[in-house]
Amino acid sequence: TTANFPYLVANSLNKVLCKAWGELGRAGYNWWEQISTVQHFNTLNTITWSIFGTVGSLPTVSEGAEYTPLKIGDAGETSTFTKRGGYVGLTLEAIDRDDVRALQQIPKELAFAAIREISSLVAALFTDNSAVGPTLADTGALFNATAVTTAGGHANLLTTAIGTTYAAWEAIATAMYNQPMLVANETGYYGTGKKMAIEPKYCLVPRALRGAANDLFLSRDIPGASVALTTGKEWYGMVVPVTVPEWTDATDWAAVADPALMPGIMIGERFGVMPEIFVAGNETDPAVFMNDESRIKVRHFIAVGVCDFRPLHKSNVAG
Repeated sequence: TTANFPYLVANSLNKVLCKAWGELGRAGYNWWEQISTVQHFNTLNTITWSIFGTVGSLPTVSEGAEYTPLKIGDAGETSTFTKRGGYVGLTLEAIDRDDVRALQQIPKELAFAAIREISSLVAALFTDNSAVGPTLADTGALFNATAVTTAGGHANLLTTAIGTTYAAWEAIATAMYNQPMLVANETGYYGTGKKMAIEPKYCLVPRALRGAANDLFLSRDIPGASVALTTGKEWYGMVVPVTVPEWTDATDWAAVADPALMPGIMIGERFGVMPEIFVAGNETDPAVFMNDESRIKVRHFIAVGVCDFRPLHKSNVAG
């Protein structure tokens, strides 16, 4: 009956959306899942991504002497939820004549729009503001070459092309490995923490550099053939090349540490990382009553931001 229509259709459309989301992910549109940390929230309040500082060192305590307080601070970045969505109107005539093919296509299109929206939001963290990213709470751009001993200094920006050897990757890996952990965002404590000692795991490239990244990091062992490996430290099998669909600069690239070890990019979701579909199709619903139009609405609450610059590195190469 018309009373069942909205619930049956909404249930079916959400199932198709989930299936399409998985298919799109396997096609590469979920690249951002590899480098991000997704967290669920129970409210739409502004999110504060907190980082707790580490203890710089344990001072020596002489016999009979008093223990002194250990300095430990924290830092935080904020993100706000944005609501995205819209609706598709299908008239009674359109449904009747189309033999419900439109209903089959709509959830796939909605899944495509939503997964690409997250993709573009994460990609923009690396390309906004002339490719240095958003300004963080410490007043420094996400990517800058300023020393970490200075307020707002991140020392995570280079200008070297990815190249055909491991020289450029070694430079980035070394810089990330040597990043000092946070003690406190205060004068006298900037850049005083111990080394992070984490290597980057993901190499982010535009489509134009996909071949170069694959040559460096994917195994080139061909059965029955002798393949010469690139000279230098052998990183293949240790780094995952990731193509970012939204990047248009043909030379810029980036490196990201494993978010399970050191979170950098954060995604907050309120009702799920996938969008929700609702259907207004009862005869008493205003659009149906007035216009014989059933409306399929999509709603998506998502927040994307950065909690820490240390596991992120960028190379902005002059064109």
